[in-house]
This record gives sequence, structure tokens and C-alpha cells, in this order.
Amino acid sequence: MNNFELDLDKTITKLAGNQLGRYIFQEQLKEEIDYKKEITITFPDRIDTIASSFIQGFFEEIVQNIGISGVESMVIINSSIPNIKKLILENLL
Repeated sequence: MNNFELDLDKTITKLAGNQLGRYIFQEQLKEEIDYKKEITITFPDRIDTIASSFIQGFFEEIVQNIGISGVESMVIINSSIPNIKKLILENLL
């Protein structure tokens, strides 16, 4: 399965920081992600803000493996944040 529901501290509503993004990727996706299949990432509904620094850290290895166009075509993002995919892509360019 290439579905990842991020497990984050229940008190966190905002995600920021390149280092935190990298850490969460390393801990929750790195060992299980298959870059040849569609990838689904689900952020908890309570997350209402994701900073560009977090996006860049979290998606760094994904972009290295499938490129920004791969993120656009192969990655599904579930989030309560409107237009999250557009926000992510803009912050990866």
C-alpha cells in the first residue's frame, strides 16, 4: 500500500520547518514508499497551515525520485487545507 496517513502530535495544528518535514518523511514514509505507484498522503484534519519550509523538507526525497512533474501526476494529497496540492507544487518550484 502506498497510502500514508501522517501520525502527528494531537496538539499540532501548523507544520513548519525544513528539518521537521524531513524528520516526518524519514520516520513515516521513507522505508515504505514505492515511487513506481501512485502515492497518497493524508494530513490530519486539524492541520490548518503548512509552511513552505515544511513542504520543501518533507517532499525533498520525493522530488529527487520522481521530480516535480511526478509529484503533480502521482501524488494525491488529502487535507482540510483548500487547494493543498497547488500550494505544495508552488512551494516546490
